[in-house]
Amino acid sequence: MSDDIFSQLFNLFNNDDGDVNWNLASQINSHINKDAEENFLFSNSEMNYEEIFRAIQLNNQSLDNPYEELNQLEILNTKEYGNWFLEAIKHFDFGDLNIANSGPFNMAGAQSSLIGMQLGNIAGFLSKNTWGLSHFGIILPKSHNLGINKLNFESRISKFEIEDKESTMALMALEFVALSLGKYNAPFSFILEQMKKGNQNLIENLGEINPDIDPSGFSNPEEIFSNMPELNNLNFDSIFDSIFAPLSFYRQIIKERTKEFLNYLDPSVIDLVMDLSLVGTNEGINDFEIKIFNYDDKSQNFINYLNESESEFTTLDILSDIDLIPTASEIEDPISWAARTSLPPI
Repeated sequence: MSDDIFSQLFNLFNNDDGDVNWNLASQINSHINKDAEENFLFSNSEMNYEEIFRAIQLNNQSLDNPYEELNQLEILNTKEYGNWFLEAIKHFDFGDLNIANSGPFNMAGAQSSLIGMQLGNIAGFLSKNTWGLSHFGIILPKSHNLGINKLNFESRISKFEIEDKESTMALMALEFVALSLGKYNAPFSFILEQMKKGNQNLIENLGEINPDIDPSGFSNPEEIFSNMPELNNLNFDSIFDSIFAPLSFYRQIIKERTKEFLNYLDPSVIDLVMDLSLVGTNEGINDFEIKIFNYDDKSQNFINYLNESESEFTTLDILSDIDLIPTASEIEDPISWAARTSLPPI
């Protein structure tokens, strides 16, 4: 058996014939959410989610320009929600996320497993810690079913002293709009670009894991994960540090379009349930929420600039083109974004 610990680990998931080892991604998501099924049993919400979802569907059908139609609602525990996320991104082309041959190990042969590890960590982190796509502004394409991360979704609703049906309607509409906007796939493509840039850091981090662990002594992946805590959230910070500002920008787009979509609901309710500064979700993600929240006013000012300057590009144009997505500095200074995207080359 090879002396390379990671070759042994990846051999346990003999699925490297594609661009992504989806089995490994699902295993990592399941490990991060290993207590999800037990906790799910203690949920006792009496809210009729199907009734609210149907009202949102009917509202969408009444629009002159309806959003992408979503066929059904899925009420999921956190592990299931992570797998729903993974299913919704399988159509992307991950072949360009190359793993360098340099580093502490020869990783070229395990590229799909390394990408699977990254995607599993993203899915696990989001499903364990967020109420849904709108929480961090993840605009996710290619699912005709709206997944609801039930425990976190209900936890968010319970934070506010407003009528539960109103807050549920607001949050579900936000999720509906966020998923429907997924046909504009530049936002998630932007995340993949950051993954590509972060692969070198991933390889360097792998070299720091204890080399004395012998995978041949374990009978299943769960035992390996339990003895390698570094796998949980490995490289996650390096992926997301560069996109806190764009995520805030996506959140503002989701929020503004939901207010237009659900114009019979008081817009202050949508502001309330989306406000990351009012009620923290949990200690594990407070830092992420704060970093995104710090850009919220700037992101709204950027959108105001688009409207007031009568920019040739709309927010939907930006969601359609990865080259139009503003950087953190451009969100703070929209004129610099306009100069980059609108002026002819010198």
